Amino acid sequence: LFLAESPTAMYVFAGVFGLGLGGEYMIIPLMAAELFGVRVLGRLMGVVLTADGVAEATTPMFVAYLRDVTGSYRNGFLVLIGIAVMGALAIAFLPRPAPHPNTAGRVVRPGVMSRHEP
Repeated sequence: LFLAESPTAMYVFAGVFGLGLGGEYMIIPLMAAELFGVRVLGRLMGVVLTADGVAEATTPMFVAYLRDVTGSYRNGFLVLIGIAVMGALAIAFLPRPAPHPNTAGRVVRPGVMSRHEP
């Protein structure tokens, strides 16, 4: 979108963005349950979805303010790109979940597990 120069590029972006956003809403509870367990899932989703709602309500006003001050959407896009990169890095540094007890074991070869240690 940052480099879009035609209506077709904007429509393509909108389609890809819509698919990605749909996937995001499906992956959030799955990642939360896997990383933090189902015991705290309700509480965690309450925090995550509240923060998401606040961000979705305030971000357009912030970007519009930057547009009014600078005369361009460029700075708003750059700020949002920076926030997205920080979010991706935060996810990359989340602790890895412990292996499920039913599948814990040594990998003999990809796709084959062994419960017996040598």
